[in-house]
Amino acid sequence: AVPMWGARLSTPLRIAAPDAAHLRIHWQLHAWPRMMRMACIPAFVTMLTFARMASGDEALPTTTQPASQLATQPVIPVPAPPQPVDPSPLLRGEKLLADVQAALVELVRRVDPAVVTIQADRNPAALGRRDDWTARPWVSTGAGVIIRDDGMILTSQHVIDRAGAISAVLHDGRVIRAIPIAEDRRADLAIIRIQSDNLQAAELAPDDSFRRGNIVVALGNPLGLSGDGQASVSHGIISAIGRPLPENFGRDEDRYYGDMIQTTAPINPGNSGGPLIDIYGRIIGVITAVSTRWDGHEGIGFAVPINAHTRSIINKLLHGQQVEYGYLGVEVEPIDDAKRRAAKLKDGEGVTVNTVFPGGPAERAGIRGGDAVSSVNGEVVRSVEHFVRAIGALGPNHVATIVYVRDAKQRTARVTLTRRPSNETKPMPDVQVSFRGAELGTVTQGTRLLANLPENALLVLRVETGSATDGAGLTPGDIIVRIDGEALSEKSLSARPPDARHPAGSGQRRFHSRKTQPPR
Repeated sequence: AVPMWGARLSTPLRIAAPDAAHLRIHWQLHAWPRMMRMACIPAFVTMLTFARMASGDEALPTTTQPASQLATQPVIPVPAPPQPVDPSPLLRGEKLLADVQAALVELVRRVDPAVVTIQADRNPAALGRRDDWTARPWVSTGAGVIIRDDGMILTSQHVIDRAGAISAVLHDGRVIRAIPIAEDRRADLAIIRIQSDNLQAAELAPDDSFRRGNIVVALGNPLGLSGDGQASVSHGIISAIGRPLPENFGRDEDRYYGDMIQTTAPINPGNSGGPLIDIYGRIIGVITAVSTRWDGHEGIGFAVPINAHTRSIINKLLHGQQVEYGYLGVEVEPIDDAKRRAAKLKDGEGVTVNTVFPGGPAERAGIRGGDAVSSVNGEVVRSVEHFVRAIGALGPNHVATIVYVRDAKQRTARVTLTRRPSNETKPMPDVQVSFRGAELGTVTQGTRLLANLPENALLVLRVETGSATDGAGLTPGDIIVRIDGEALSEKSLSARPPDARHPAGSGQRRFHSRKTQPPR
């Protein structure tokens, strides 16, 4: 402590010093004369300034200024030197993008061998009509995906519709002729088959394993550009589930697109039939349609979902079985709020019968236009699409219990459904013989020419699940060229059909089959 000018001790004023000590200034202004107090103020300010500079709180002034001015100037802090930028966030972002890219590349690498590009030749010569060689060729393109390692390929029915010859291009560039096994025009699904070694199949996703917002990858043959076997890849997300397409879309061809996956993955004509896969490489849909306009892509694509209903159709097609739909004979539309309240239905329930077709099951059961249908077989009807799927899934010759409301009175009708009439006029091979659960038909002239088959051959059309032929490995698409080592002939087939010579279960007939691999 340093007393100044002999002043009496009083409460000290502490000023921070650089050595962490303190400069104690004892001050008692009221004991000094006024002149002495005025003389000490500049000295005090000077000491205070140097003390602050010594402690690092203020820089040394570079110009000589009166102490009174120094005391009134604001303190200007010295800016700290720039610190180096932490690169870790940037590195973490790059690593994240690299991980996403690596995962996408690996996903495509794993699924790509199962994807094929398809060319469907509709040239009259390919159909066997040699009297019209000058007709203009018509070749359509699409895609498909191998779902069984024996060469079964899932695709869209409209890709192979009315095709005389179908070629599948594998991921390694090999071109193999394909045989149509079965098709469902209404569901727009089809199965074709190729014969080759070391085929890799893709897995169907579990029922309803996808949600809105899921990341998806689309593979296909846009604009026919993937003819070399390298399927084009695009990705996006699922925008909507259960999305119906416009009512008139596919109506003329008796197709029904009432339960679709909507996706943002870029899709173009030629992608039809290709798989829409999830991040695990599983097929969640079959690419079917894209919304386009004359000046470009609108960014909306649609796919048939893989669910319980679709899986049952695919299983039937794999065995060459025809898919039949139930038919009620009505046309329905969404119910409006007024009719819903009058029928005392809850929100989101019911549909209105718009038209009843003459002679159909609904007319015979007494259902009329304007009736509000509330349930089918005890299941509440939620929408037009729900009603159509429920009736179709029952199949022909099944009894449906229809609950409807008319004039505020609830009624019930038990209706026996019939087979849905189809607009399809494509001739199918006539079934000639049946053998141990398999139906065999004659091979068309176009197929014989393309595959270099003998004049008489039998095409396996259908195989009953669990039958002897199914257990023996006979599958739809096999072509039989010999029986018991002998070539087939019209005389032998008409005189001694297989079931006539040896009843089912005898185990003595030997069918020699071959796969159609025509010269390329």
